[in-house]
Amino acid sequence: MKALFRLVGFLVVFALVVSCNREDLSGTEEQQIENYIKNNNLVVTEKTATGLRYILTKANPTGASIKSGQSVTVKYTGKLLTDRTFDAGTFSFFLGAGQVIEGFDEGIAKMKVGEKATLIFPSSLGYGSRGAGADIPGNSPLLFEIEVVSAK
Repeated sequence: MKALFRLVGFLVVFALVVSCNREDLSGTEEQQIENYIKNNNLVVTEKTATGLRYILTKANPTGASIKSGQSVTVKYTGKLLTDRTFDAGTFSFFLGAGQVIEGFDEGIAKMKVGEKATLIFPSSLGYGSRGAGADIPGNSPLLFEIEVVSAK
């Protein structure tokens, strides 16, 4: 019986420590993002409930809106908040189909064809604690410079 109480006690303490670390981590990422925005004099167009910062850098009021399910082609540069580029190119995918990380999908859904934007988001919308290979460490906020080329 003592062993059971010790086990339950250990599990409760473990759960508290893990949950505190997650809160600290998200707070740290939030601070990293805010510092990056401030240090680079960026003006956030919109901050979503998920933590995405959307910064419209070139508007196209007459551009076609993008709808979920459409094939979207974008030019992009992906960076860490250290400004180290980890990927760049042109890429096509179906918006809202789960083919890309959440922050990419969420940000591009706000854009029109011909627009350019910078998306900055926490790791919870990117690669999370696992990261992506050697280029993207776990728990890394990400920045993407995006241009929407087409949507069909």
